[in-house]
Amino acid sequence: VGIARGEFADRFVSQTIRDATEADFQWASNLGIAGFPTLLAERHGQLALLTNGYQPLETLSPLLARWLEHNAHA
Repeated sequence: VGIARGEFADRFVSQTIRDATEADFQWASNLGIAGFPTLLAERHGQLALLTNGYQPLETLSPLLARWLEHNAHA
């Protein structure tokens, strides 16, 4: 992605990145997300939970297609 290995390593262990990561975990926890990975869809600032935890593509694809179709004309 264009970041030198050493620079990446320095950023990865920085307090700024640790704080940002903790804030992301807190945000997810506040939403009630407990599984990983979780797929959220957003439209006009509203979040929709598509999956909480791993789902195979065969399961995920129709859920995502339905959400896209529903929101394409909303």
